[in-house]
Amino acid sequence: MSVRSVASFLRAGAGRLALGALLGLLLFAAETAWLLKAGVVGVDIPLDGPYAALAAAVRPLLPGVVLRVATVYVVAGALLGLGAAVLARAWTRRGGWGAAGLVLLHWAVLLGFWAWDRALARPALFDDLPVARPVLAWLVDHGEPWQARAAAGAWVAAHLMVLGARALRWLASSRAPVAARAERFCWAVVTVGVVVVAVGLTVRPPAETLRRPLVVLIGIDAFRPDRLGAAGRGVAPHVDRFLQDATLFTRAYTPVAQTEPAWRSLLTARWPYRTGVRYPLTSDARLVLAPTFAQRFAEAGWRTVFATDCSRFHFEGPASGFATRWQPPRGALNFALEKLRYRALGLFADNALGAAWVPEFIDNRALAGIHDPLGYAKRLAGGLVAEAGAGPLLFAFHATAAHFPGDPVYPFYRRFVSASEPLERRLRMHFAPVTPGAKGSWNREGAEGLYDELLAQADAQVGTLLDALRESGRYDDALIVLMSDHGESFHADRPDLAGATSVHGARLGEEENRILLAVKPPVGRGPVPAEVEALARLVDVGPTLLELSGLPMLPEMDGVSLAPLLRGEARPLTPLYAETGYTHVSPEVFDPGHWPGAPRTFDAYRLRPDGVVEMGDDADAAVLREKDTGAFDGQRWVVDRPQADGSVRRTCSGACAGADARALADWLDDARERAPEPASRRVAGHVDDRNPRPPGNIRPPQRLLRMWPGQPEGTAHPQPRGG
Repeated sequence: MSVRSVASFLRAGAGRLALGALLGLLLFAAETAWLLKAGVVGVDIPLDGPYAALAAAVRPLLPGVVLRVATVYVVAGALLGLGAAVLARAWTRRGGWGAAGLVLLHWAVLLGFWAWDRALARPALFDDLPVARPVLAWLVDHGEPWQARAAAGAWVAAHLMVLGARALRWLASSRAPVAARAERFCWAVVTVGVVVVAVGLTVRPPAETLRRPLVVLIGIDAFRPDRLGAAGRGVAPHVDRFLQDATLFTRAYTPVAQTEPAWRSLLTARWPYRTGVRYPLTSDARLVLAPTFAQRFAEAGWRTVFATDCSRFHFEGPASGFATRWQPPRGALNFALEKLRYRALGLFADNALGAAWVPEFIDNRALAGIHDPLGYAKRLAGGLVAEAGAGPLLFAFHATAAHFPGDPVYPFYRRFVSASEPLERRLRMHFAPVTPGAKGSWNREGAEGLYDELLAQADAQVGTLLDALRESGRYDDALIVLMSDHGESFHADRPDLAGATSVHGARLGEEENRILLAVKPPVGRGPVPAEVEALARLVDVGPTLLELSGLPMLPEMDGVSLAPLLRGEARPLTPLYAETGYTHVSPEVFDPGHWPGAPRTFDAYRLRPDGVVEMGDDADAAVLREKDTGAFDGQRWVVDRPQADGSVRRTCSGACAGADARALADWLDDARERAPEPASRRVAGHVDDRNPRPPGNIRPPQRLLRMWPGQPEGTAHPQPRGG
């Protein structure tokens, strides 16, 4: 092979790479121009004012982010150009503009095949392109992944057959010039190399692991227990399989039905009013520093890892006790990323390399269509197995498939929502505040169907993690807890709200506060009951993990270990304290006389200098004032609701007659009065002493209206109100 022939080959290859890179750059420019005109899909609220301020806050960060995105377009375009050049040589051996045009055609066809495949896998990647909607609708109804791959495979195979035939003729021909044969040989080597690399990226050798103590906590966001088993119409087969090895607590409840405050109560084993985290996006300054069960594991020499693919309304910082935290960025940048819908990231970067280069996009649930939840779960499972082999491990994962934007992927988007529903409703959630007089804009069957599809998607992620533990031999000896942080309400008691945006944290009761909770101790710990009917609380999970792992308990816990119940022993009744959160539903929607509540706009939040979004002081005071508080003992709910006239209306539902009901009401009063006084706090280097509220959580005396079944309205004695 002559030096001239090699140089000719390198020039041709570099030219094709450059052409592909240029095409990728042009595609990036076109996407950027489109983004400048597009809004946020599925959000029916004004995005001016505070949202514009948020965009201004992230503007200094965008150049670096956009540069990395552009790099993906250039590299992907260049690789497509190289592949197109190889295939184009099946039809021409000449250079010039004709050959360049042929490469361009093949580049576009390869891109089309890739987009076809991804549109079937994650249709939300293209659902905001009007020109693509007719084709997308057909694919969603009739397409299958094998169709795109078979068509692409047949097209490429035809080219390779032509190339192979020509290569054999040229290599066998003595009249073929040496330089030409050498160039053909180089192109054949490149073709084989591309195939070898493609196979190598998909094949991984099994990892060897050492058996060290392993505790796995998996939280499925918004999972309602009525989705289990046959009654759940097959929504969660992987969870159902896990329950065959675990103990299911059939009456488990969360103290607050919103993710961030629920997880803080979970970690500290304390009621929300004792953690300082009582609604999403709580200011760091309001966080009450307290030991967490993750800190106990870390102090004992365990590795501690927390992972989630959505951190807009649930971000775990150093105060969580987890030394390693795999999660998207916090604050303004994460909210702004929703507008950066660079589709080539969903085409070419939805893999381990892309997750390493642009993790804020690829491992971020907020980016509909770009984020691949099933690929993410596979990478996460690999990380779990690797970490488990490095030492004793506490691993916690928060699965957020049911979070906005709520876009189901293949095959889940065909399972429960009728094909007759509008395409935009089938492919992602739609969000809108619910105010007095609002009406539902869809139907309850469709809304619950989409919810079930997203739970099935989360179930598949859970199955990926559990299967990885089984394949690595770590499943049997692991302590595994499967839970949800809250339920979900579809306003079943309000026909006028049918199809309105579902909610959690707006009311106290079965739909929103009842949760999934199942525990599988390591094999060899003795038999465990299949089900436990005793009341369990989310705050009991941490003490249970600590006791089963032989670690010291946390101080001043409100939770108690469930280990005695796992051994079949009895446990004294421990009631649940619960409170509402801060949601998109105004409280007077469900209680016309309720105190009107805090604003449901972006004005409730403020931006810190470091870009973190948090609740403002005025909104904080209003949110705490609007909260319903209650207690539940498994037989009855006692709930206090602040009223517009300054009184507090107390209601009871369930078995409300007798001494047990009165004892529960007294317990609720005592629980509120034990609220500790907060102190000035420092979290992650941020200090905020702007909180104007007086110490403690006791409110001035108010009129308390007690509403019990069969009892007329009346004013009871004034007493302090806690929150």
